[in-house]
Amino acid sequence: MKKLLTIILLLLGSHSVLWAQKGLAIQTAFDELAVKKNATEVVMSGKRLKDFHLSLFHSLEIKNPSATDRQRISSLVQTDAAQAITQEETPAHSFYELPQRKGTHSYILYRHNGQTLTLIYIEGKASLKQIKQYFQKK
Repeated sequence: MKKLLTIILLLLGSHSVLWAQKGLAIQTAFDELAVKKNATEVVMSGKRLKDFHLSLFHSLEIKNPSATDRQRISSLVQTDAAQAITQEETPAHSFYELPQRKGTHSYILYRHNGQTLTLIYIEGKASLKQIKQYFQKK
């Protein structure tokens, strides 16, 4: 019975995570491309992110993406970037802060270095400055 309750709670928790990007174009990338053989999807929420003042970390990494996949994801990111309140675009990466929803910050990070394409969606209370510090440490 305890195992069943744990499974139900996990499923309910993952359901809310799956809807976190609802309304954003990049949700399509997570839905359609995460199942590819050369893709790795990471979803974290809850206690693991508490120290970072985040509630959700959702990433998609595609090794050796096809030109079609690169174009598709870039187009989806640009659609969401149109509503960004802060944008930082360099040849190495793109970073977008979206308008707050219910007091929660949302960020999109996108990078393509030729061999690997990375798309990250983050939600939480962390400020733009804190997010940049977390990623500069890597």
